[in-house]
Amino acid sequence: MEYLILSTRMKINHYIGLVLLLSACAAPTASIDLASELPSKEGFLFYIDQNTNLHRSELLTTIQLPSKDYLVPSILNLLPNANREYRSGVHEGIDFSAPLNTPITAVSDGIVVRSNPQHNDVDIDTYNAFLATSAKLSKTPDDIYQYILLGKSIIIDHGYTITEKFRTVSVYAHLSSISESIVPGARVEQGTIIGFSGNTGTSDGALKNNKGAHLHWEMHFDDQAGRYFLGQNIPSNSLQSNIELLFNK
Repeated sequence: MEYLILSTRMKINHYIGLVLLLSACAAPTASIDLASELPSKEGFLFYIDQNTNLHRSELLTTIQLPSKDYLVPSILNLLPNANREYRSGVHEGIDFSAPLNTPITAVSDGIVVRSNPQHNDVDIDTYNAFLATSAKLSKTPDDIYQYILLGKSIIIDHGYTITEKFRTVSVYAHLSSISESIVPGARVEQGTIIGFSGNTGTSDGALKNNKGAHLHWEMHFDDQAGRYFLGQNIPSNSLQSNIELLFNK
């Protein structure tokens, strides 16, 4: 009888201990700060995950501003990651507030991939029809973006001269005109004037007026897995300062 009582007490004590253990595992603890375990984005030019990112320390060189008199803006709507609801897309570039016909220069040495000085803006009804298509698809189709919304534009391949981790490409859009020497295959040096700011590819361009001129500029990073853009997934509170790390001062 005593054996049975002892055995029962042991089972009860074991059960109570198991319950206390499980309760302790499930209870929240003030000593664990999950936010502190998230990687800091300070100093990163873009960040996809711990394996795909670019830190300032991995740059082989810095680049110059595409228009020397205009700095990286602080307004979030002019920076990467901003929503572009009118075309159901996300902004992947920087809008420099360069007035009409401001000289635009190559940010670094490279080879011209694209130059379309012959581009003509569509009329405003056609422009709006393309935006309606984007709304219906809930995304901006690549053809509409590349051949309508960028307007007169230039793409320069910088190869692996800026960082050995990624092939880098810069994009200059909404230009009013493009220099005659800037043709596909042409080699350009940092600081070469490649075109002039304008509003082609915008609604103002479709309306044939001179309003809204600025430079839309992008930098992309390619690897075998895909393409990423400058500022991608960088928190808004450090976006401007992180982007500025790419440029000469």
